[in-house]
Amino acid sequence: MDIIKAWKVLIDESTYPAEYPFPGEWISFGKGYPIKGLGGWQTPLISHELSHFDIQRARHQIVLYLKSCLRDKDGMMAARVVCRSDVLYRDNEKGRFYEYSHPPVWSYAARKILEKQWDTKFALFCFESGITNLKWWIKNRQDRIGLFWYLDSFPDRKDSAESGCQHSPRWDFTDLGPFPCIDLNCQILLYLENMIFLAEKLGMNKEKDHLVSIHGNLKKIVMRYFWDDILGFFCDYELTGMNAKKTSASFWTLISGLALEEDVERMVPLLLDPGEFGAPCGLPSVALSEPKFKLDFWRGCLWPSEVFWTCIGLQRYHYNDIARKISKICLDNVYNTYNTTGKFWEFYNPIDGDITKISRNGIRGPYQDCPASVPLISLEKIATGEIIC
Repeated sequence: MDIIKAWKVLIDESTYPAEYPFPGEWISFGKGYPIKGLGGWQTPLISHELSHFDIQRARHQIVLYLKSCLRDKDGMMAARVVCRSDVLYRDNEKGRFYEYSHPPVWSYAARKILEKQWDTKFALFCFESGITNLKWWIKNRQDRIGLFWYLDSFPDRKDSAESGCQHSPRWDFTDLGPFPCIDLNCQILLYLENMIFLAEKLGMNKEKDHLVSIHGNLKKIVMRYFWDDILGFFCDYELTGMNAKKTSASFWTLISGLALEEDVERMVPLLLDPGEFGAPCGLPSVALSEPKFKLDFWRGCLWPSEVFWTCIGLQRYHYNDIARKISKICLDNVYNTYNTTGKFWEFYNPIDGDITKISRNGIRGPYQDCPASVPLISLEKIATGEIIC
């Protein structure tokens, strides 16, 4: 079977009819995922992939995602929302989980949908939702310096999944937390950039000018605190040195446009270095040189979703050949594993591709049939040289 066709079939198999609290057809995390719901970074990535071949369906998923996850009273995004038939459903929150939020990356998918097919009503809905949610991040996750932190970095909350990188060696020592997180600050920068785009397109000049000012101020602060000149890398602003520093989270500096050209010239070679991120079978989530690298979940496994984000960051800085190479190596791993297992997995083995050698937080291997974790169409386009950023 054609592998892209197989991915689309999996999307259809992970699609369900309306069920409370979802008023229309919706796509779950994946038929092999233990939770029957939506949210996190997964639903936006599914929407982004749908935008390549079904704009209306992609737009519908973003609208459903925002209406389901966004809490009206304060603008918080639920970590996830499950349907009534899911075992985790609770009536008190109508299937919504507010213990923590999730990475604010949905605006990237929304912008790409709008760039392909403008819809003023959808754009206005996204803008209003985005501004409401940004206020929550500023009120609840911004420190006195002006930097943002994930709940994962808070003492006794390192098992949180707010960052989407749960159990990463970034969170091994949080006793002195919370500490500013490089990926979140870059995600907020990207969020602001996309809201600026919407404000401009909608003719909201006053709102645009205000957002430009916030974006500029945050960018200056982030540049001041996160660059490690010894490593030649952007890292979490965590002063103990007890946590892993070189992780794929740092490549959000490319995606957001934060990095200066001289920074990029030092960072990019690490992607090709076989002792760092240039693993034989794809980009590891933690550099091989890190003592805490391990073939376990976010402690070192290859996540095709991270390859996607890193590659669009490389394209933003015109490192198209390197993006193509990294994407192709990842796809080779995905294809080989699919040929032997018939499944799309949550994450992969970047060392030799053997899916049986990796674990999920020390217990078992990755979940299977997870379309959001494998943004296949985008990776295919990048591997063939198409610019999608």
